[in-house]
Amino acid sequence: MPCGAGRDPRTPETTGPGQRAAGGKALLLATSILVPLALAGRAEAQQQPGALTLQPVQVEGAAVRDIETTGAIPQEKIDREQPLTLQKLFRDEPAVTVPSGSTASQKLYVHGLDQAKLNVTVDGAPQRNNVWHHNGNLTLDPIFLKSAEVQAGVSPADSGFGALGGSVRFTTKDARDMLLPGRETGGTVVLGYDTNSRTFRTTGAGYGVKDGFELLGIGTVARGKDYENGHGRKEAGTATDLMSGLGKLAYESADGHRVHASIERVEDEGTRRLRPNMGFINNATGRLLNHTRATRTTATAGYRTTKPTDLFDPDINVYYNRNGLDRPNENRLPTPHGDFKAEVESIGGTIRNSFAIPTGRLTAGVDFNRDEVSLERFHFPTDASERITTIGGFVQARLSPVERLRLSTGLRIDHQSYRAVDGQTFDNTGLSPNISAEVDVGGGVTAFAGYAYVWGGLEMVETALFHANNYRYSPDLRPTAAHTMRGGLRYADGGLTMEGALFRTLIDNPLDMNYTTLRRINGQDLKSQGFDLSAGYRWANAGVNAKYAHSDVTYGGRMVLPSDYNTGAPVGDMLTLAGRYTVEDWRLTLGASSEFAFKIKDDALRAAGFGSLRAYQVANLSAEWQPAPSLANWTLRAEANNIFDQAYSARSTYGQTSVITPVLSQGRTFYLSSTVKF
Repeated sequence: MPCGAGRDPRTPETTGPGQRAAGGKALLLATSILVPLALAGRAEAQQQPGALTLQPVQVEGAAVRDIETTGAIPQEKIDREQPLTLQKLFRDEPAVTVPSGSTASQKLYVHGLDQAKLNVTVDGAPQRNNVWHHNGNLTLDPIFLKSAEVQAGVSPADSGFGALGGSVRFTTKDARDMLLPGRETGGTVVLGYDTNSRTFRTTGAGYGVKDGFELLGIGTVARGKDYENGHGRKEAGTATDLMSGLGKLAYESADGHRVHASIERVEDEGTRRLRPNMGFINNATGRLLNHTRATRTTATAGYRTTKPTDLFDPDINVYYNRNGLDRPNENRLPTPHGDFKAEVESIGGTIRNSFAIPTGRLTAGVDFNRDEVSLERFHFPTDASERITTIGGFVQARLSPVERLRLSTGLRIDHQSYRAVDGQTFDNTGLSPNISAEVDVGGGVTAFAGYAYVWGGLEMVETALFHANNYRYSPDLRPTAAHTMRGGLRYADGGLTMEGALFRTLIDNPLDMNYTTLRRINGQDLKSQGFDLSAGYRWANAGVNAKYAHSDVTYGGRMVLPSDYNTGAPVGDMLTLAGRYTVEDWRLTLGASSEFAFKIKDDALRAAGFGSLRAYQVANLSAEWQPAPSLANWTLRAEANNIFDQAYSARSTYGQTSVITPVLSQGRTFYLSSTVKF
């Protein structure tokens, strides 16, 4: 259904959000440029001649973490839980949702905003918009990951282009991340079995470090059957069929010069629903299953130093990325009903350097990217293609001008040239300033706040959309931009941590499709606002935490609908609980987690033919055991997931209508795994 119904999005508004915020944007732009200079000058004037005092940036443990980062999943948790899907990776993070269904439907929503509105990267390589709105945006094997960081809203200038609703950064493991203490070589073997889907998973890795060289190789094969939902019925087209591999080579000299190269290949191939994000459609064409092959290839190379100086701390990274989806017409339909071969190829890189300045550090650099979008159309005499070139420059200062205050402020400038499928070329340039601050109020309380204006150019089109029609672009398309804000309080004392934050993201001129006139147009205002709450406590051998997220997402003044493709999804209120306890004498760790989603009922859903989104609760248990003290590197893990056999569709899954049955998540299942490191 057309998502841009209502007022003509191209009609000027005398009091539109962009005009209301013009004064604030100008002030922020001036602040992002002048604040670092003013603070640097003030601090320099207070110092003795020739002296340079450097204040430390924020440190959590031993890892530097940007003050804009709102959530991070560390390697320890990834290695322990060995997630096979993005849904399991983020199941304790209520601000991030992933739809139900097969790996082919994996897609990220942050505070209800679609992945198309986020800057998502794997080892610095951007993962652009999806090739097909019924498929996921990211084919990924989470067991390869070292960390996953989320910046839900305000993103710094050096996080990259197009972070309208925030950023998600995935970083894969290096050889040193895998080695046992004191070893130069090693290996890991993981064997797993899921009882519901009868999925066998095998992961093997070998790695070594010698004379400055580092080598790593990891491979995973996972294959199974269609899983059963909570009603005990098979969900056709959900069988796991994943092959993935990661190879890395690096060399570090005695002087700290480090060069690296990597290549990752992930392939999901199998029988999938024509529309993986939906259940079956109750008409003659809706129950079709297709053989589908989704692939991602990411290659990176770069240079950095592990012995930086005040003026020399470079980080150079170049990448090649290809996302592809092959959907042959196995059903021999005579019309363009979904068969195509689509891909997005990206080449780009980032060159940056961090400089020591009074009270902190200044990072400056340039980045560039060229996206080649192509589609083989089997029911048209011609194929379709687009090319998008973006060149940007950025500067970001991270400062601590006084003992209890930390600031991060910066500016991006980007130029985009978009050659559209209909032959038109759109050239646009924009600025993106930001500022964030943290101040230690006292008594363990920290106040924080941030604001960014993000210029996003023209969002990449959905590649496979052209399989059905010859779309054209409105000649007066305007670039998309966002105003993002987040602020709140954090408390930490001993093992106790608590945090509460308000957030608001307003996106002007998001791109949309008019399916009646077959034109790409500017849509109406997209807004996500709400709050995040979290609390946790850690003991030496135990820990508990609770997280709550309320996300109110609207599009054109009404609740966002499941059919607002590449825009957002209604997620409402989400609560997660988790806890772990280790019995040290038995070498046994017990864990439990639960996810609660509250019912969503709205007039906009009913008017568009959707039913209310039902509430659900999913509970999980786990146990990890080291069978023998002499075999400390052998771990057995058992999980009981969805123990109450709840029949539910995870939030951000396409909803129920009179003709569409939602795809349900996996019912009760037991997952058994064995991990050996040597």
